This record gives sequence, structure tokens and C-alpha cells, in this order.
Amino acid sequence: MIPDCAEEEERVILLLREASGATVARINYRASTTHPYPTPCHDVLFGYDWIREHLLRDEFERPLLARMGVCGELVGGSLASMLALTECQLGGSRIGAAAVNSPIVDWVFPDELPLVDAEELPEPNAPDETTFPANSDMASSLAVALQAEALEQIPKRKKRTPKPPAPTSWQLYGDNVVLPTLTLSAERDMLFLKPEHYFDRFASPIHLFRSPHAQLIYPPSDDMLASVQHLEPLDFETQMSLNHYATVDEHAPVIPELPTLARCRAYARGYPPAGTRLVLPVWNIMAGLESPLYDQTTEFAKTVRRSIARHTLRTRHGRSRWHDETEKQQYAEYALGRVQLEKCPGTALWTLPDNDADGTAQIRSVGAWMKERLKLDFT
Repeated sequence: MIPDCAEEEERVILLLREASGATVARINYRASTTHPYPTPCHDVLFGYDWIREHLLRDEFERPLLARMGVCGELVGGSLASMLALTECQLGGSRIGAAAVNSPIVDWVFPDELPLVDAEELPEPNAPDETTFPANSDMASSLAVALQAEALEQIPKRKKRTPKPPAPTSWQLYGDNVVLPTLTLSAERDMLFLKPEHYFDRFASPIHLFRSPHAQLIYPPSDDMLASVQHLEPLDFETQMSLNHYATVDEHAPVIPELPTLARCRAYARGYPPAGTRLVLPVWNIMAGLESPLYDQTTEFAKTVRRSIARHTLRTRHGRSRWHDETEKQQYAEYALGRVQLEKCPGTALWTLPDNDADGTAQIRSVGAWMKERLKLDFT
């Protein structure tokens, strides 16, 4: 994402290795117009399997069980998040800690989505796993039902004119010289062959925890082409007429109509799925206060915390205490300790060419954090 930063990447790796005292393996994933998504995901998963097969060995070449850490920023942070959320199964070597800096966890950027009042958001065309809005607490179904019942008893008042929504980080810092939104959008268009591909949960890991804030609206021509397959074959004369008009300007370039994005209501998703042995790792998430990615990074931290709190409470007590406010508060605090969110001045990217002493100290602190979290006695 940051051009010509090979030297800076080497410096980051060196600092992480010194501070963590760990073996650091770098996965050189491919990401370009020649190698679009899902190639980067496949490369990272292949590299992870290679590390488990070749590096996790004792002096007798026997497999070792180990807890590993993963780091990354921007696209690398997106891929690191994907790996941490899917390769954390108990009973074998797994990802136990993840440190990500301004990860691109949602490729559905808000630049193409008109602002709509929350009450006027339409429902998505496809149903989702839950009926809980993405910003609600899924453990409070009873409270939600009681609240809705109580609201029905209150006389409706005349609606006030809603206040305009606060500007997003995408709007506030879109012209940032380090990470402008035009560059982010151009990178997305380069890395994804079709718009629907960046809705994939491996590409946009935050979609593991909630449905997208938008849906694709396909042009009528797509529906027409899809329906033609079910019609009766055309008679000979009609087909000849169509062929005639098609050859009038046969050398003119045909510009396909692209689907458009429309904002819709988002719903929460339960992750990890019930019945799996996935246990989410501990997290160190960094967000630049002047980065256009600030909003999605902080939302990602919030959704991971909610998932850890809910999953831990359910694992230890089942459903019996889901509506116990004291228990919920206890596990919310537990999740805060498992997901550290650090808000840093500026864009706070590790690979900036002129990274100052504060940036170097931040990278060293990440290495030290990783060292502590990967100790055998850490729980």
C-alpha cells in the first residue's frame, strides 16, 4: 500500500525480532492486478502451513505444539486478521496473539454509500444469521423484547428533525497525504476483479462479526440476460434481425454496466460458530487518529471484544446467565483485557520512510507485547 517501503519493512521486522526475542517469518504474499483476491489469502494460508510443517520442529525433527503470533498493517493487517480469526483452533499449533496496525478489515468503503438516517435504512435483500442490529448486544434478546413492548405503551410524539450525522474518518481524513482515500479505492479496484469479491469474509474479516453495511444492486441488463436463458428459442427471422442490429457498430467498445452499492441495515453475526473449537487470540490493535481507516479499525476492536465476551460467557455458564448484567459486565471487562486498542497520533503507520522515535518505540512495544503474550504460562 505504501510504495517503495522494502527498507522500512526490513526495519520493522528487525525491531520486532529484537523486542520479542522470537523467530520472525515474513510471508511475501502476492497482491496485484495479475494476482488479485483471493490469491493473497491463499498465499498467506500456504505460508502458514509451511511454517507449521518446517519451523515447528524440535532437535529430533519431531512436530512441536506452539502458540504463534501474527503482525501486519493495512493489507497485511487484513490478512493477519483473517489468519488470526480462522487459525485459532484448540488442540494444536495455532495463532495465539495478533498485532495489527490500521488493518483494512472492510473493503466496502463508505465513499460510495450515501448517508442515510439509521431509522430509514432499508433491510438487506438476503436474510442474515440473526435479527439483532450490528450495534446491539446479542445477549440482550429479552431486554430488547421488553423494551420494545414498553415503547408500544408510550404515546408517540412528533418526530424531531434528526441531527446530521457526524463526519466519518473517511470524510475527515480523505485527503491525507500519507494514505488518501483515492489511493485506497484504487488499490481495491486493482485487487478485486468484481465488486462482490470484497464482500467475502476472508477479504473483509469484520464481516465475520456483522453483515455488510451495503449491498450490491445489479443493473437491469444483468437480470435480462439471466432471464433470457429461460425463454423459448427465438425464431429464425427474429434472430436474423437481432444479428443485423448487432453488426451495425460491431467495432464499438461495449462498456458493461457495473453493479452499484446501496447502504442497508447491518446485523450482528455470532463468531466463532457454535460447535467449533476456535478460541480467538489476544489482540493489539492500533488505529491512527488521522487515518481514514480509523472508524473501521475501532469498530473491528469493538466487534472482537463483543465476540470474546459473549463466547467466554456462553462457554463457562451456558445461556443461563446471558441476561445477568453483573456477569455481562464482568466478561466485558475480561474482553477489554484480551483486545487492546491503541489510538495513535497521525496515521501512525509502521512503514513510513520518516518514522520518528515515537514510531520506533511503538514497534518495539508491539514486540515486547508479543513476547509476553506468547509465553507458555500466559492465559
